[in-house]
Formats: sequence, structure tokens, C-alpha cells
Amino acid sequence: MEIEEQNIENRGSVHVVERESNLRSVVCGPVRWLKMLASKLHWSYVFAVVSNCGINQGFGYSLGHVATEYYMKDVQKIQPSEYQALFVITRIPWSIKPLWGILTDILPIYGFHRRPYFILAGVFGVVSLLFISLQSNLHLYLALFWMTISSAAMAIADVTIDACTTYNSNKHPSLASDMQSLCSLSYSIGELLGFFMSGILVHLVGSKGVFGLLTFTFALVSVVGVLFSEPRVHGFSFKQNFTNAMKAMWRTIKCSDVWQPSLYMFITRALGLDIKEGLFYWFTDSKDGPLFAQETVGFILSIGSIGSILGVLLYNLRLKDHPFRKLFLWTQLLFALSGMFDLILVLRLNLKFGLPDYLFIVVDGIVSKMIIRLTWMVIFVLNTKLCPHGIEGTFFALLMSIDNLGVLISSGLGGILLHVLKVTRTEFGNLWLAVLVRNVMRLLPICFLFLVPQGDQNTFKLPAEIMGEDSEEEETRNFIEPVDRS
Repeated sequence: MEIEEQNIENRGSVHVVERESNLRSVVCGPVRWLKMLASKLHWSYVFAVVSNCGINQGFGYSLGHVATEYYMKDVQKIQPSEYQALFVITRIPWSIKPLWGILTDILPIYGFHRRPYFILAGVFGVVSLLFISLQSNLHLYLALFWMTISSAAMAIADVTIDACTTYNSNKHPSLASDMQSLCSLSYSIGELLGFFMSGILVHLVGSKGVFGLLTFTFALVSVVGVLFSEPRVHGFSFKQNFTNAMKAMWRTIKCSDVWQPSLYMFITRALGLDIKEGLFYWFTDSKDGPLFAQETVGFILSIGSIGSILGVLLYNLRLKDHPFRKLFLWTQLLFALSGMFDLILVLRLNLKFGLPDYLFIVVDGIVSKMIIRLTWMVIFVLNTKLCPHGIEGTFFALLMSIDNLGVLISSGLGGILLHVLKVTRTEFGNLWLAVLVRNVMRLLPICFLFLVPQGDQNTFKLPAEIMGEDSEEEETRNFIEPVDRS
């Protein structure tokens, strides 16, 4: 009884610290907040997060996403259903994130677990984008190959920075919420700038020119690898590390508290059919669609990123103490309802009510992105709760790869739906039906909510034998994460 009371007291004090940490991040200025994180975690970590999450992933991915849309539509001239099928291939590196995670965890290069992988990711990204931007009349499958290499480079950098964040979260638990906020806000702000500039840059230099410009974001990732502060590891056993890691992963994934919520998150992603390519082709069509210009498309997407930022702020200020199951229920309901904006737009009902396309889609973008970001924040927090000690980076990558596999299936099923309904580059008669089917499918995951734990986000914790720790005070990293003992 005394032990349980002590545990409750400890958890309560942790919650107080976390709330004070969140309050500090909101009240104090951004510069002061960043200085605080840099002083406690080292400036190179803050630089790595801003460079990877903000500039490379947020800014680079959003800018590259729009450039790829126009590259496939105007240069390669493929159908929207075909593009969605090819998109699945480029996302394969994100579905094998555990491979990158376990490499960074158990295979140091020249004694470092993280720095070399940042450098390699940057080099692969630069080389792949240079080939696309400089080669004229590049065959579709060669372009697809280099896009997949670029996607792999971004996935490796993503896994590496996730491992650094997970390690720092365990080492500095009172700053865990601040680190998650830094990652999410960096990404959202970078995404906002990337989408805002995407249409302008595609118009000025073309989609291939944008690919050339994106080499600078990957070059910055290599710079992170050069500057990142990390202790050197002297002597290690690859075989022993690999064996221990596999045993810990198998022990964890067999736990019902782990595989059940993981299955729910996979179902949620897989059943949320992705038909965005059909909608994109319709947005830029001169006959049936609103014929948005390149600059307009970029601006609309950037406005949606404001909704993403609002989602991060709303979660941290109001929703972080609510139970997982309740949050998943409401975010899924709102996610399905937000799809009705697309249905109203495609059926042109907004014009009958005197609402112009431009205004309507801006509101749609802000609301939809806010809901999507809220959903992802809940998933991120739950995934961090499911990671055992010692293999945080690898297991977090495994969980996120399950989510990414669901996204791939969603994209593939969405492409099949567009093909069956005969939605092409120029024919959009059944696009409204595709949107309606997608909205209904988004409601189905609610039937599987029993897989999600009922506990709230502060008290939910895996059993001690799964977490791999003997006591609350244990701080050793077992066999994977290097610890600076100096």
C-alpha cells in the first residue's frame, strides 16, 4: 500500500512538472524557450530538430509534394489512379523504418550511432534529386526510382531524429512535452512556408527546378551530422546487440497492451481511403473543376498548414489529459465529417449558397488539417507510451512503419476506387461518389475502438516486465543507447 501511494505521488509530481513545462513553453517567448531547450539538451539537438523536422521534412516535403504533383501530371502525363499506385512505391522506405531504426541503434559507424546516418541521408537525398532535376526526358520508372531513393533518405533522417528525441525524453522526462511540441511546431511552420512558396516556385522554375532547389534541404541534414553532439562508443558486439533487440521487440509486440492499439491505428489508416490525386486533378481542371492556378494551389495548401499549427496548440493546451479512447472517438468522427467539405465542393453546392470555391476550400483546408494533426498527436503520444526501454528508437520506428503501411494501403485502395469509378485526367463525373465512399469508410474504425486502452495519457503505462526496467529509478540504457559517463 505504501509503495502504491508513493507511485501515485510520484506520478502526480511528474504531471505537475509536465504541466509547468507546457505552461513555460506557451508563456515565455519562442527565443527564450529555444534557449532553455538548447541549454538543457545541447544546442545541436535543437538545431537537428529544426533542420530535420522543420526545414527538410516540413518545408522540403511540402514543397516537393506539390512539385511532384505537377511533375507527374504535366511532365510524365500519367493518370491520377496510376500516380496513386506509383506513390505507394515511393512510400515503401517509410514502411521499413524498423530496418533504419535498428541500424542506427545497434550498428555504429566509426563509433557513432546517429551522426553518420544524418550524413548518409543527406548525401542520398542530394544525389537523387539532382538526377531528377538535371536529366531531360527521364523515363517514368527511372524518375520513380530516384524519388524512392529520396524518400528513403528522408525516412532515415526521420528515424534518426526520432531516436534522438526518444532518448532525450527518457533522459529528461520533464521536457518530453516540450520536445514533442518543438518537433510538431517546427514541422507545421516549415510545412506552412513550403506550401506557400510551392506554387510560386513551380510557376517560376518548374517542377524539375524545384527538385534542384530541394537539394539544399538535404545538404543541411548532412551538416547536422557533422555538428551533432554525440558520445563515441568504444567496442560493441553486433551479434549480441541484435539478439537482445530482437528478444525485447518480440516480448513487447506479444503484449496485448501493445498489439491491440497498434492494430487499431493500422485499421484507422488503411480504411481512410486516399483519393487526393483525383481531387488535385479536379482542382486544376479547366472544364469541370475550379481551375486553380499553381500559385493558388500552393497558397491554399499553406493556409491548411495554419490548421495544423492550431491542432498542435489545441492538443497541448486542452486535450493532453483526456483518455485515449475518448480522443480517438471524437477525432475519427470529426475526420469523417470534415470529408463532407470535399463532397460539397465537388457537387458545386457551395456556389448555390453563394460561397466561392476559393473561400470554401480555405476553410476546408484549415479545419481538415487541424483535425488530422490532432489525430496524429494522439497517435504520437500513444506510440511513445508503447516503446520499451533500451530499444525506443527501433520500436518507435516499428510502430510508425505500421501506421505508414496503413497509409500505403489507403493510397492503393483509393487508386483502385478512382480506377473503378473511371475518374481520369479529364473525366470527373463519379468523383463525388468516390468522396462519399471515402467519408463512409472513415467511420468504420470506430467499430474497433475496443482495441484502444481506456487509460488517460498521463497514467497509461506498459507492465514493468515489458518496459524492461527493474525500478522507477533505473536510468541505464541497457545495450543500445550510448551514455556519456564523463
